[in-house]
Amino acid sequence: MSNYLSSLGYPFRERPMVFVFSVLIVWAMYLALWAPVLGWIANFCFLGPFMCAFCMKMVRQSAMGDEGICHFPELEGWFESLFLPYVRTLVCAVISFLPFSIYLNMVDWEPDALPAWFFMIVGVIYFPGIFMRTALLDSFDGLSPSGWWDLVKKAPMTYLGLVFSVLAGVVIVLYLPSGVWMTFLTLSVILYMICVLMNVFGLFLLKHEFAEDEDDDGFSVSSAD
Repeated sequence: MSNYLSSLGYPFRERPMVFVFSVLIVWAMYLALWAPVLGWIANFCFLGPFMCAFCMKMVRQSAMGDEGICHFPELEGWFESLFLPYVRTLVCAVISFLPFSIYLNMVDWEPDALPAWFFMIVGVIYFPGIFMRTALLDSFDGLSPSGWWDLVKKAPMTYLGLVFSVLAGVVIVLYLPSGVWMTFLTLSVILYMICVLMNVFGLFLLKHEFAEDEDDDGFSVSSAD
């Protein structure tokens, strides 16, 4: 537990200016949104891919045992270093919430519809695991349901704690104050929480390496090099 709590200082460890410049980049993209066409293009082609690549690098680096916050993704080789992690993150989200989306398209949404809540909960539980594995393996092999189960069954309660941490972060974001100027503050808070969660994900992978399962699905920190 103490290792996970140490993640609270992770964004400012060893290379604090990386976090500071990340906040500046997010602020710049927020300002770019005021230019409707160019702003959306900049956010789609740069901020989204940058954040996904940055998050996956943080997970992977923490899983390898490096405590310092990672460097920025390289702009050289834009597709592989930035856009491919973005695509992988979107695929993780699509696969996790596909049953939920299909159900919503088949029937009208009702707040008390148990199947809808069931599919939503399944997606929320499934997404962190496949995102972590995809970040570590640096490939679409992380989407494997069997690999997800091998990851979860070794530490189900800890994994459930990670899921609740993500949900707590979402709740905090929803209740942050809004407004033109307050957004500058809230964006830095959101980025801080993202960095902390990515470090927690990496520590979870580091602690549960599953070297004994390497022959089954190739999922281990050593095999991901």
